[in-house]
Amino acid sequence: MSAPIVLRQRSGPVITIIVWAFLAYLLGDALVRGAWDTVGRFGPALLLIGWLAFVVLWRPGLIVGQERVEVREVLRTTTLPYVRIRDIRLSATVTIETASANGRTSTIRPWNAPGMPRRKIDSGLTGGTLPESLPNHPSFELHRRWEQALADGRSTSQKDTTAHGAGSSDDVDLRWNLGVIGVTVVLVLLVIVGFL
Repeated sequence: MSAPIVLRQRSGPVITIIVWAFLAYLLGDALVRGAWDTVGRFGPALLLIGWLAFVVLWRPGLIVGQERVEVREVLRTTTLPYVRIRDIRLSATVTIETASANGRTSTIRPWNAPGMPRRKIDSGLTGGTLPESLPNHPSFELHRRWEQALADGRSTSQKDTTAHGAGSSDDVDLRWNLGVIGVTVVLVLLVIVGFL
């Protein structure tokens, strides 16, 4: 059994680290100069900026397991058992079509999921692009594990999904990221207090 893998845009962590380094430089410079009033006033704002960079660029992604995928976005996380996935389309964006136990269908385009960049294949005369082959797509492991689940008999075509209730572990689960929301609210309050 393969361990879960995390798929996200490669640039997310890189940009986050650059933002953190810049913020650390600003904070370090204020500390070296002994500008404690500046640190007290702007420190929470710098922390908030660093936190938001992490929450928006680094944390979101697809956690791909053997029987389900977790779509972790900024404010919410959706757990999708492969049993409930109807289709996965990989292109410049990742699109997942689902059907819950109660029959409700939805389309999810995960934030920060790695997509295939569009590449020009000609001199620009026709403006055409050539889609890369599916196995070269950065999110191919999601597609591969979903197809493997279908082949192993965990799909809706080989399993009676009507037997699963709405609260079943084989249903789509949507939950709010309360920890992220809570930390963000606390940091915003600290920023407001710092500027009073």
